[in-house]
Amino acid sequence: MTKHKCILFTLLMIFFTSSVSMASVEVIGSLKQVFTSNPGDVVKGQIAIQNSEETDQEVRIYQTDMLYNHLDQTFYDEVGSNKRTNGNWLQYSPKTVVLKGKETRNIDFEIALPASDTIKGTYWSIIMIEGVTPIDTSRAGELNIRTVTRYAVQLVNEVENQGTGFLRFMEPTLTREEENLYLAIDLVNEGDHYIGPEISMELYDEEGTLVKTLSAPKRGIYPGTSTRFKLDLAGIPSKKTYTAMIVAAGQADDVFGLEYTLYF
Repeated sequence: MTKHKCILFTLLMIFFTSSVSMASVEVIGSLKQVFTSNPGDVVKGQIAIQNSEETDQEVRIYQTDMLYNHLDQTFYDEVGSNKRTNGNWLQYSPKTVVLKGKETRNIDFEIALPASDTIKGTYWSIIMIEGVTPIDTSRAGELNIRTVTRYAVQLVNEVENQGTGFLRFMEPTLTREEENLYLAIDLVNEGDHYIGPEISMELYDEEGTLVKTLSAPKRGIYPGTSTRFKLDLAGIPSKKTYTAMIVAAGQADDVFGLEYTLYF
């Protein structure tokens, strides 16, 4: 007779309970400060930060550059990665601070522009403000999740009355999001200064009749960056050829246009 040996497997399951820690620091006011400047100027300012909770909060403050593109990618790299950074002109204090419960403090900064006629247009960088939440090692056996909250405050110098504006149109593309069809207008800022254009398009049929006028929400474009604007084509008859007259209008002379043949 064959004896069967019964082997008992014991499944040990370890359960973790999660503990989520979140920083409580907040920036009071705008996340973008713009200063109209001249070469040699020294600009001073403050960023107000607040602890929204009752417990003490450590805050880390540091610099980065910022670039972005029409694919909705944003890059916060080290100062100097952007040739139009003002980060090398910037001094600020403190670098770290512990805010008491409900306390408000200021970060003081100073931007000293070079006294040179070679600077023109827009220069910018980021002061990053991050609440530091240490991991609680006393709660053994638990899954401790550390959530980092960061605020990116843009500090911008617009050198007055200098620099030229130039927007380049990339090839327009048709994009579909669920059931909606859009014409994506991608613009690259190849000029010297920031432009926040208003995008409009007049769509004409093959007989030259105006079919529809469309517009897209205003978005800003720093030099060396690109941004996508989407025009909703809902309600326009398909399987036809159209002529699209697209205009990107900024301030003063910053007006740029494109004529495009569109079939969808």
